[in-house]
Amino acid sequence: MAWNIRSLDDASAAVRGAFRRYMPGTDTALKNSFVTIVVKVLAAISYEFELRMGWFSKQILLSTSTSLAWIKLHAAEVGIYQRPAAAARGEIIGIGQATTTYPSGIRFVSGNVTYVSTLPATSGADGSLVVPVAAEVKGSVGNRASAGLLSLADPGLFPTLGTSWLVDNDGLGGGADAEDADSLKERGLQRKRNPPGGGTLADYERIVMGVSGVLKAWAFRVPGSPGGIVVHFLFSGREDNIPLPSDVEAVQAVIDQQRLIRVDDSVATAPVSRPVDVTVTGLSGDTAEIRAAIKNGITAMYLSRCRPGLIGDSFTVSRSWYSEVISGVTGEDRHILAEPSGDIVLTGGQFPVNGEFDFGS
Repeated sequence: MAWNIRSLDDASAAVRGAFRRYMPGTDTALKNSFVTIVVKVLAAISYEFELRMGWFSKQILLSTSTSLAWIKLHAAEVGIYQRPAAAARGEIIGIGQATTTYPSGIRFVSGNVTYVSTLPATSGADGSLVVPVAAEVKGSVGNRASAGLLSLADPGLFPTLGTSWLVDNDGLGGGADAEDADSLKERGLQRKRNPPGGGTLADYERIVMGVSGVLKAWAFRVPGSPGGIVVHFLFSGREDNIPLPSDVEAVQAVIDQQRLIRVDDSVATAPVSRPVDVTVTGLSGDTAEIRAAIKNGITAMYLSRCRPGLIGDSFTVSRSWYSEVISGVTGEDRHILAEPSGDIVLTGGQFPVNGEFDFGS
């Protein structure tokens, strides 16, 4: 049941009426009357109380709750907990003294983030060395793409180690910020609407969404493979939200821990980027702010309305969705959408991402 909050004027009128009813002879219309002052104070207190009760009434249900603390309580009741911040992990490649074992705890630095080796590592006969590292701070700030450069933090402690190190092809991944209220709320509602089924598609989606950094997850039956499952997912902090190989490994490890029955061992996979070029002409009020809002709006549209397309289970991105986003931007009064010229059909694991934007001259 909705909680109707009276306006301050309505609350004041109700208090004035109560004085006239229960204290005959009082006049709350006199400007300097003590009763008039009391009425104003009581009306303000009543209005503040109703605002507070209105806020509480929204927190009673998970679907309307806005407070992270309340959302955490609702979600915990069904076994869904806020994803904590996670540190980035991976391997880096460098040079050391030939056939030498180096201990764990060696520090490296990239920007303002430090990394520490997690296991002892032994160099080859040519001095090549692969070192597993983890960021010392949690969050997406620690993620690095392949071929990223790290420096040895303490050359004096390890003089036989090279000073420059490269991130391997898998990148440094898995770093994620703490889950926000909207994401936790979405997972809690998904769990309530889809009780565990011992290996249903919803189970896989819930497991993957429980990994720190995962934005969206879609589980599919593999066409032509009875019992086959594939889970496509997006990861925050990556280019176009497409996961790195290290992210896929981390998500697959979490799935394996659940020991769900299936015919294939590896189900987590990254969607294939499908860049979509957008050309807009005749844009009224053409400013940098409007252009940025259009780009951000299209990105949000991909996240909220699209899913990866599969062979035999394609997904169509309607051309009208682009016009809808552009028309909804504040300050836009008119535009002509030249590209895309038709609907976009996704297949083979494709997911739409922003390509080139052309707003004309």
